[in-house]
Amino acid sequence: MKLDQLRAFIAVVETGSFRSAADSIHKTQPGISAAVKALEEQYGIQLFDRNSYRPTLTTEGHAFFQQSKKLMSQVLQLENLGHDLAQGTEAPLHISLSQMGLDDDCMTRIKAFQNQYPDIALDITTDHLHGIQEKLAKNKCEIAIGPRYGLDDRHAFIQLNKISMITVISPSLLSNLNANDTKIKQQSLYAVPQILVTNTAENSPENGHRYILPTGKRWYVNDFLAKKAMLLHGLGWARMPKHCIQAELDNGQLIPIEVENFTSHNQLPIFMIRLRHQTQSYQANLFWEMMKSFSPFTGSDL
Repeated sequence: MKLDQLRAFIAVVETGSFRSAADSIHKTQPGISAAVKALEEQYGIQLFDRNSYRPTLTTEGHAFFQQSKKLMSQVLQLENLGHDLAQGTEAPLHISLSQMGLDDDCMTRIKAFQNQYPDIALDITTDHLHGIQEKLAKNKCEIAIGPRYGLDDRHAFIQLNKISMITVISPSLLSNLNANDTKIKQQSLYAVPQILVTNTAENSPENGHRYILPTGKRWYVNDFLAKKAMLLHGLGWARMPKHCIQAELDNGQLIPIEVENFTSHNQLPIFMIRLRHQTQSYQANLFWEMMKSFSPFTGSDL
């Protein structure tokens, strides 16, 4: 088995045809066919059902494809590391952080890591909901920190801390609801936009949100800063990480509310996450172990 053969096989699966695969990796179509045939002959299996218009993976082909993708991901990491070492530089550690998890606890941990390892460059992006797991799946980061959305047996994860989520509204908007009960009825909020941060994942079931009213207006923004600005101006109601709005709660600019038959308040666990099959860099292993040493939930490493 050769890497060029695997690249040809993967290209056929991802592009849907031998001709498109040849164009995508700059090989001839006969060369692509020969590479796939060599793999089939070496292992005595049929990777594609060629009776249909387009090549379709067999059961064996599907299993072979999954492992091929994992192997090629590791090869790419090794190639990138080799180029970086040849240039005398280390690749940065790529981390995806959930927007809702950027509390003092998270920032303190990252600062402590940077103080202890000042020569390790960090490339940090922020995402929301399934976006952080998608970054891992697409090998755009090595470690993610966020809630447990979309995690399964492909992931290793450990709980770092918990954040408080709270449902709030501006006093002016609350007065317009004429809410006299302890809990606000859902129907009272149907005409008031529920403000949500857009799920940053490109491929996710529906919009990825768990805590939404089944009926009513919904407005979407790109981040929690915009969400808070809209709340302060009385443009809607929302669930927010408490650490993001503590000052506004203290001075009365935002008021907590209880909505009937709705999770108005809860504690949301925040996890450090990585892919089990992904070969971790030296920097990633240092980061993982140091963050883990801070955590009171060290027994949660799965």
